[in-house]
Amino acid sequence: MNSKFLRVRFLLRKYINVPTSNVSTTGCPRIVTREEWKARKPLGEQQLERTPTPYVVIHHGGIRQYCYDQEACSKIVRSYQNLHIDDRGWFDLGYNFVIGEDGNVYEGRGWNKVGAHAPGYNFQSIGICIIGDFMDFLPNDAALRALNSLISCGISLGKIHHDYNVIGHRQARSTLCPGDTFYKYVMTLPHWTSHPIPDRVQITTEAPSQVPKGNDPNNDYNIDKVILDLNNHMNTKKWDDIGYNFLVGEDGNVYEGRGWGKHGSHSVQYNAKSIGICLIGKFTNTVPNSASVRATQNLIAYGVANNKIKSDYKLLGHRQTAQTSCPGNALYNLIKTWAHWSEKP
Repeated sequence: MNSKFLRVRFLLRKYINVPTSNVSTTGCPRIVTREEWKARKPLGEQQLERTPTPYVVIHHGGIRQYCYDQEACSKIVRSYQNLHIDDRGWFDLGYNFVIGEDGNVYEGRGWNKVGAHAPGYNFQSIGICIIGDFMDFLPNDAALRALNSLISCGISLGKIHHDYNVIGHRQARSTLCPGDTFYKYVMTLPHWTSHPIPDRVQITTEAPSQVPKGNDPNNDYNIDKVILDLNNHMNTKKWDDIGYNFLVGEDGNVYEGRGWGKHGSHSVQYNAKSIGICLIGKFTNTVPNSASVRATQNLIAYGVANNKIKSDYKLLGHRQTAQTSCPGNALYNLIKTWAHWSEKP
């Protein structure tokens, strides 16, 4: 980032009168209502069924726009909502709450509605965004106090689980959000987890109000393939569930299939003694992207660390257990380079 921009920003902070505390007598921060910031009416909404939520997902706006009073912050929040509805085709502002460096919290979808901010976690999290771009510096103290106060408020209201996990947006998909410097701060929070795994409820993530076009790998639509596989396994193959224990998308997400504790239907001789992991896509000539590979390796490491997979496990490709070209030549050659791959099952 341009050093001149940094100096100007810090000078602004020095001379702008930012409130030292916007915390109410109830222990909750001041929440500017949708009516107050002049929100548009949402195109649709869905109730959060899993409450109190087990996750809090932290974001930054990712745009070099900053604000230190309610009028300026409200204008930026409206611009976020317009972007999410008009350009991304979502029902509403994607976040549950937005925080400004004026120390105020701005109501998005609120405590009780499903957000559209982190694929794999929308149905089990409260998504909180701080206005600004925080690749190179932290939000100011007023914003950070509001963030911590909002989480505490959610716990006291029974909206966030007392034993919640906090993650940065980049842990849910391939993105720089919430910015390098801010993410380092998020990692110091007492409830931060390095191994978030979405559960089955995320397989019904909110559809956009408009169908996205193109094949942009940054779009969060690998979920469509999960649903197709689920329907094929149950309706065509007459299985009682999707065959895999887990699926991994190139969005960097792990999607729960049968999970850790159940036999899969993915490799006849190994269903009862293996965890079946499917990487979404066709990998005959090309390997999965780095987000997918990293998520797969993290999933295996998580399984070992939590006694779901033996520490001396053997790693196999599907073609080693059945007459099939799966998992594709390129992916198979890749996993042969991984620790624990075994030539002889």
